[in-house]
Amino acid sequence: MKPELHIDWRTIIALNTVSTLSQIGQFGIGFVVLPLWLVGHGLNAAQIGLFASVEWLGMLIGMGIAPRLNIQLGHRAVVVTGLLVSMLALAAIPYTHWPMWLPAAAMIGLGIGLRWIGLEPWLYRIAPNEARGRLVGFHETLISIAPIVAPVLTQWVGIAGAAPLLLGVGFTGSALLPLLFTRPEPDGLPEIHVNANQETDFAHKNIFALGIVIAIIGGVTEAAFSGLFPLFGISRGLGTDQIATLLAVFGLGGLLLQYLIGWLADHRGLAFATLVNAAGVVLIAGIAALPLGFIGLAIAVFVLGGTITAYLTLALIASTQAGDGDLSVNVTRISMAYTASSIFGPLIAGVAMKNFTSEALIWQVGVLAVVLCAYLLFSMRSYRARAS
Repeated sequence: MKPELHIDWRTIIALNTVSTLSQIGQFGIGFVVLPLWLVGHGLNAAQIGLFASVEWLGMLIGMGIAPRLNIQLGHRAVVVTGLLVSMLALAAIPYTHWPMWLPAAAMIGLGIGLRWIGLEPWLYRIAPNEARGRLVGFHETLISIAPIVAPVLTQWVGIAGAAPLLLGVGFTGSALLPLLFTRPEPDGLPEIHVNANQETDFAHKNIFALGIVIAIIGGVTEAAFSGLFPLFGISRGLGTDQIATLLAVFGLGGLLLQYLIGWLADHRGLAFATLVNAAGVVLIAGIAALPLGFIGLAIAVFVLGGTITAYLTLALIASTQAGDGDLSVNVTRISMAYTASSIFGPLIAGVAMKNFTSEALIWQVGVLAVVLCAYLLFSMRSYRARAS
């Protein structure tokens, strides 16, 4: 066990602060509020779905080039570059028009991808090995503040003008300050060493595969939901203020569940935690498909916020528990699987909503969760059969 004296808590706190502030600007404004802003500027479901997909494509590109840049430039420089790229894109959007918003979307995503892979492997490599699941959950809790704060601040400054985009620039830029308090990055790429009793449901060699499946389903689900929920809300007769409130409620659900998911994965195993979470998504998606009032829909969105956000938390936990290997590489591969699948989520949901009904969004969420439950149950049965 690593002595607490050797744990660089100052850098851990600083990096968590960087993630929290930048996530508000890059994701909270760029991915959650911006689709609502685009609705106000006359874009339809297919156009908004394309915009969201381009953002995720840009993020994937950022993740793809970040590992090499980490080696060449260092993690800190990659994080700074990612923040500056997103700031430039957010600042340009109010002064351009469709389809010029698509290159800006790619730049917002590129900046997140660089910051993500520049920061998270750095953070998890200096974290206490025996509590990585909880640290991942805590980190995801902090960045889950973004979908809460961004819509609330947008309600305060107004959605129509450039103010939401300038908020994004401000929060993203403020994330540069905590980097000044980080200590020099550790040398080398330490490997993961997992205790034999840390995962009881799957052999270590299967954990990474499970992480990839969770990441793919989670990416499609969260990208579609966060990108197209404003249109879903409009189809339910909600106003922009009500939709912004529900987006904040969605973020609040994500905020409150992530540490619990990390604790459950540490104590009951990754497979059990994932099965519980996916079953919850199935149940709540079915309820949300009913003709609910605003309060009922808010409760459903709150729970969906926690369970949908938990997909990424569980996938990242898998990357830290995937047996012996390079933690930086595992985090990057899981994150890229999540991001690559996110490209298709808004496209599929946007086309379905345009050609059928806006309710297709919530059905997509539920069906994908059923697929994950089926995969888990089949894999657990196969593993037990081989072990017997």
